[in-house]
Amino acid sequence: MDPDDELSQLLEEIVRDEVIKGIILISKEGKSESMVILEEKVNKSKLAAASATLLSISSQIIGKLLEQTPDYVLSFSPNNLVITLPVNTGMVLSALIDREKAESRGVENYIIKIKNFSHKVAEVIELSGYPKKGLFMNVKSAIPEAKAIAILTKEGVPLIFHPAEEAITLSGMISAIHMISSSMVSDENSEFSIIFGREGMIITLQIDNDRLLSVALPKKMKIKDIIKKLKEAIKESEKQDSHLEGST
Repeated sequence: MDPDDELSQLLEEIVRDEVIKGIILISKEGKSESMVILEEKVNKSKLAAASATLLSISSQIIGKLLEQTPDYVLSFSPNNLVITLPVNTGMVLSALIDREKAESRGVENYIIKIKNFSHKVAEVIELSGYPKKGLFMNVKSAIPEAKAIAILTKEGVPLIFHPAEEAITLSGMISAIHMISSSMVSDENSEFSIIFGREGMIITLQIDNDRLLSVALPKKMKIKDIIKKLKEAIKESEKQDSHLEGST
């Protein structure tokens, strides 16, 4: 069976449980790979970005405070429970659960069920070569001279930041620059902004409504050429995922 079809089938099977309102598989870049969402009010793109963000922050917090990696993260609202966990080094899984029904049957039972399910997903991913190339690798291939590449949320949370030193602090600064630039050009969103040094430059470009891409170059290059390469890298990553965007 085709890996994409196998993933979709796995997701469709697990949401047959009336307690599970939806499930989504996300790359750590914040891009949905496959999803089945039964709850109509759920903003799917925001859930994808939020899931990757949550695990990114959780990994850094538990790493610094306990020197551990996250097993899973639980998020509660009055009506819902979301279980978020890493599937492998490049993927994240989030399950939207009916809280009342889960609590009546035992939340721990659903944690175990989702964790077991994630192992099945991981097997498909490993055999199929997921995650796909992705935006980070597209940019790295297109601009090999880049000294640093960051994919982050507009709020300043790092999704992927390489090299990782001071990722949280620098992501916050990049986000602030984007917001200030947007206000200065009297527009809701700045298309891109550039910081010029004596020799190098840092370009920050909006990927979509939720994410930013920032690239540091050790030497100045033609702006038109770099922006073109970055936009092509973004388009290429969208093509890689386009066959999954219609999943419901």
